[in-house]
Amino acid sequence: MRKVLLNLTTSLDGFIADRNGGIDWLLPMPEEVPSDYHELMATVDTLVMGRVTYETSISLEGGVDIFEGKKVFVFTQRKDLKPLAGVAFIHESAEKTVTGLKEEDGGTIWLFGGGQLATALSDAGLIDEYLIAVQPILLGDGIPLWRTPHASTRLESTMARIWTDGLVEMRYRQSRMED
Repeated sequence: MRKVLLNLTTSLDGFIADRNGGIDWLLPMPEEVPSDYHELMATVDTLVMGRVTYETSISLEGGVDIFEGKKVFVFTQRKDLKPLAGVAFIHESAEKTVTGLKEEDGGTIWLFGGGQLATALSDAGLIDEYLIAVQPILLGDGIPLWRTPHASTRLESTMARIWTDGLVEMRYRQSRMED
């Protein structure tokens, strides 16, 4: 069975975008990226995301480069989005779709972004690994990673490290321990 990896960046106070949806506060990817990060990203062949994350990505210079060679699924209720090669717009339950994707052959499924989508998939127990990079900034307000209310989920830490630019990477997996 394929795994779902939530991999995204937040501010120290838990926001994935500023109050206007902006992400210009994100530090650029450092020149020195740990090799195991590249190895993990090389296993990804599918991306899933919400509409706002998708629209943000396509508006950035080089923002769709990450899509190249991967299957991309965008969850949305809107029917008027401009088609892009290799991108499928999904108008049904993310939980049902991702459950089906996990059962298919393939590599890692990267939950690329969207707090609402991340919350729904986490609450459904569909996220296997959480890789959260925390930027050294307090935004004070913005779009939160987790929507409330959401399910309590016990996680097990698998790694933590500080990158050269001050970004803190934390990796967790769903705990298999009984509460």
